[in-house]
Formats: sequence, structure tokens, C-alpha cells
Amino acid sequence: MALFKNRPNNKSHDLAQTEREAIVDLLHLCIYADAHIALEEGDLIADVVETIGWDTRLAFGSYESKSIAAARAAKGSPESKAAFLAFAAERLPSAESRALALDLCKQLFSADGSTAEKEAALLEDIRAALK
Repeated sequence: MALFKNRPNNKSHDLAQTEREAIVDLLHLCIYADAHIALEEGDLIADVVETIGWDTRLAFGSYESKSIAAARAAKGSPESKAAFLAFAAERLPSAESRALALDLCKQLFSADGSTAEKEAALLEDIRAALK
């Protein structure tokens, strides 16, 4: 999988931990956008975390559980989703980190070979939140 294919000098390692967490949160939200969770989507998240790094003082598995729970809760109402997206946007302060997050969400949506209508709608919501 060609992660970060459009990133010169692969500066993805320069992300702050809060930015890494926001990206993972958005990716988990994307996984739950439709009723189909594909193995390829989970693999993409694992590849992303390996590429961007993770704070060794915080076990990824522990954070991932909280992230998945928050992403699933965000699907409960439009207000919950808006708050979730706003919190992710707060933790992505630069145009570069926001562009990276959006690009990775697009990659996740295409990881299973198709983009459902709900995924396309969520991508637009993410795009709007990250402007």
C-alpha cells in the first residue's frame, strides 16, 4: 500500500502525538461510516500508525479502544458527529496535517475497493470540518 505517496520527504513523522491521535480517530470514524468493515481498512490503520509513529509511553491498543468507542458514539447523532469532527480539527492545526488526514480518509474509503454513499457523505463532512 502506498501511504503518503504525495508527501515530499515523508514529513509524516513530524506530527505531534495529538495530531496522530486525531488522524486515528478520523480513520476509525471512517471505518464505521458504512455497515461493512473490511480487513483492508484495519490494515491501513495499522500501516498508518507504523508510518506516522506513536508515543511509546501510550500503548496504541489502549488508545485504539477509546478511539473506536468515540467513533462509534459519534455515529449516534448529527450533534455527536459534529463535536467529534470539531475535536479532530482542533488537534490538526496545520494545513499539512489536515491535508494528510483527509488524504488518509480517502485512502481508507477506497481500501475495500468501493466507496459507498455514506462514505462519500462522511468524507464531505470531514472536508468541511477541516477547512
